[in-house]
Amino acid sequence: MKGKLLLLLAAVCCCFGGLRAQEAEGGVKFVEGKTFNEALAMAKESGKLLFVDCYTSWCGPCRMMATKVFPQKLIGDYFNEKFVSVKIDMEKGEGPELHKRFNVRAYPTFLFLDADGKELHRIVGGDADAAKFLAKVKEGLGEKGLAAMTARYDGGERDTTFLMDYLEVLDGAYDAEKSAEVAEVLLKNRGADMLSNPRLYGAFLKYNTSPLSESFRYVFSHKDEFYARYGKEGLDRMMSAAWMAYPRNFIKKDADGKVTYDKEGMAAYVEEMKKCNVENCDEIVLLSDINVAEATGDWKAYAANCSRYIKEYGAKDMYIYNWVLRIQKNCADDAEVKTAAVGWMKDRIAALEAEKAKLPPLKEGEIRAMPMMDFSKYYERLIKDLEK
Repeated sequence: MKGKLLLLLAAVCCCFGGLRAQEAEGGVKFVEGKTFNEALAMAKESGKLLFVDCYTSWCGPCRMMATKVFPQKLIGDYFNEKFVSVKIDMEKGEGPELHKRFNVRAYPTFLFLDADGKELHRIVGGDADAAKFLAKVKEGLGEKGLAAMTARYDGGERDTTFLMDYLEVLDGAYDAEKSAEVAEVLLKNRGADMLSNPRLYGAFLKYNTSPLSESFRYVFSHKDEFYARYGKEGLDRMMSAAWMAYPRNFIKKDADGKVTYDKEGMAAYVEEMKKCNVENCDEIVLLSDINVAEATGDWKAYAANCSRYIKEYGAKDMYIYNWVLRIQKNCADDAEVKTAAVGWMKDRIAALEAEKAKLPPLKEGEIRAMPMMDFSKYYERLIKDLEK
C-alpha cells in the first residue's frame, strides 16, 4: 500500500511539474545572461521592441507577475512575437544605473522601449488578471500610450479631453512631476470652472502639488466657495500636504551627488506661508531644516532638529522610526547622534507602555485590535543595533 501511495504521489508531482513546464514554454521567453545593451541590440536586429521587467528580490507583486502572469500562453504569444524580453534586478549589477536612467519609482515597473532605447510606454504595478494586463500593454503601445500622448502634448495639443486622458497615462506611469505640469496647463485661468466642473476640481486635488501655482492660489483665495461646493476635509488635506511637501524643491542633488540648498527661495516661501496664514508654518520650516541637514550630511544638526521637533510638536512614531533608520544607515560613526536616537526610542517605548496600561480591560471573549505596526518591537531591534 505504501509503495502504491509513493507511486501515486510521484505521478501527481510529474503531472504538475509537466504542467508548469508547459506553462513556462508557452509564457514569456526572457533572454538570460544578457546586459541591457545586448538585449537592446537583439531587439534591433530582430526588428522587435524591448520589454524590460524592472524588479527587486523583495517585491511581492514582482514575484506574482513572474510566477502567475508571465508564464501564461496568452501573454507569451503576444510578447514573444513583439518583444525581446529581459528581467533586470534594479538593485544588482547594472540595475541601479538603469534605475536612475529610466527614473524607476516603484516596483514592479515594466518598460516598453523601441530599438533605440526610447521609452514608448511604462506600466507601474502588477495585475493578476493576465487579460487585463495584456489590454494595458496593447493600449499603451497604441494612440493612448505614453510616447504617443507625450508627442501630441509636445506638439501643442491642449483640449480638455486630451489633457485629462494624458494625466491618467502619466498617473499610471507614476510621473508626478509631469502630471503637475500638465495639470497646471489644464487648469490655468479655469479656477471658476472648477467650481462647476467636478472633473477639473478632481484633477486639481490629485495632480497639483505646488502651493505657488496659479490654480492653487485661485482655490486658496476662494476656499469658502469650494468648501460649500465640495466639502472642507479633502481640500484642507490636499492643501496642507502641498504646503508641507513643497520645501523639498529647494534642495537639489546633482549627478555627482553634490547638494545645493536655495536659502533665498526657502525664505521667500516662508514669507508666502506667513502671508497666507498657514497654521503649521513653523513646523514646516523645522521639518525642512531636518531634510536639509540629512541632505548635507550634518548629522549633529539633524539629531538636534529632530529632538526639537519631538519636544515642540510631540512624538510621531512614523517620523521617529524613519529618522532613526536614516541615522542607522548613514551615520554609524557618531556616538552622540546614535545616543540621541536611542533616547527618542526608549522614551517612546515607555510612553507606549503607559498608553497600553491605561486601556480599559476587555470583556470576556473580546480580542483587542492589533496596530498595523508594533513600533515598540521595531524600536527594540534598532536600539539593540545602535547600542552595539
